[in-house]
Formats: sequence, structure tokens, C-alpha cells
Amino acid sequence: MKKKSESKYLNIIEFVNNYYCIYGRSPSTREIAENINVSRATVQRYLKDLKENGTIEYNGHRNIITDYIRAALTSNFNQIPLAGNIPCGELNELADQELEYFFIPKSLTGNGEFFLLKASGDSMIDAEIDNGDLVLIKKQSTAESNQIVAVLYETSQTTLKRIFFKKNNIVLHAENKDLNDIIIENKEDLCIQGVAIKVIKNLK
Repeated sequence: MKKKSESKYLNIIEFVNNYYCIYGRSPSTREIAENINVSRATVQRYLKDLKENGTIEYNGHRNIITDYIRAALTSNFNQIPLAGNIPCGELNELADQELEYFFIPKSLTGNGEFFLLKASGDSMIDAEIDNGDLVLIKKQSTAESNQIVAVLYETSQTTLKRIFFKKNNIVLHAENKDLNDIIIENKEDLCIQGVAIKVIKNLK
């Protein structure tokens, strides 16, 4: 068995901190491996050692928190999970995915608990939410008419829509003139997961 290199521990921590400064999140094991010229399996072993001796927090996936990142998180940043894809079309089941985390300045989010969802489909394009955009959702179980919300329907289906509360039903409005709204007659079938507050997208 090869003896672990003390310098590689330091190189990993330095790269993770530098990556965080640039991108606002921790790097993947692949990115670390490419940067310090070792295999991903080697990186995972070193990360496991760093976790066991208390140098970092590491959940076995992408989320790596060093002392430097922890200090930044507690002062200026929110640690926000990317929960997966959310359909902007017909209601579909949201598949569970391994969580990836982003660090977003509190000056952009305000107070509260948040998560990110990746938009899928074209039903919200008139609200400038395109396929592949990241939508920042503030966790809450209530909303007001005309807000864009992430909603869970019949416990297993989810979608992103503009919501309107009518006397006898709830309307999930598609921001696409070519698509029909979704009408929910039984209010008990709907669970609001959060309200969309920002969209993160690449410029065309």
C-alpha cells in the first residue's frame, strides 16, 4: 500500500478553497483529481482521511466543507442544495438524486431556507425560465396568487407553475401561450414546496 503524501492533503484543501472562491461551491472529486494529477479513487481516500481526522466535512459526494468554507458560510453565504430537475410542463414524478450544494451570498437570497431546482421543459418560457435554468426556491408551504411556485401534486408529482387561487379550484398557469393550465379541484391534493425567487441562467 502506498504511503499517503502529506503534500497531497494540503493540495486538496488548497484547491477546494480556491475553487470555492471562484465558483461559490466545492469541486467534484473528478475536478480535484484532474487538478492534482491523481485518480478519483485516490482523492476519495484522502477526503475520507481528512473527514475522519476532523479537517473537513464531507458527505461522500460533492459537498466538501473546509474551515475556510465554513467560516464563509456562517458569515456571508447560504449553503443551498440542488434538489434535482423539476418539470415545466406536464406533471411528472421528481426522481431522487444525490444532492449537490451551491454557496450563494446571503445578500442575494435574504433570510430563510432555500433549495435549487433545474427547470426542465418550456412551459415557463414567457416568465424567462428556460430549459436547464436553475431556479432558486424559498421553502414555504404557502403562497399568494400570481407567484411562481414549486408544487407537489398527489404526493409524487411535481411541477413549476404560476399559481392562482380561485373560489372552487387552484390553477397552475403555464407561462407559454401554446400550453394549457392545470386545474386542481381538490385543494388537499396540492402541497406547496416553495416560492421561486430567482433564476440563474447562462446568457445567450
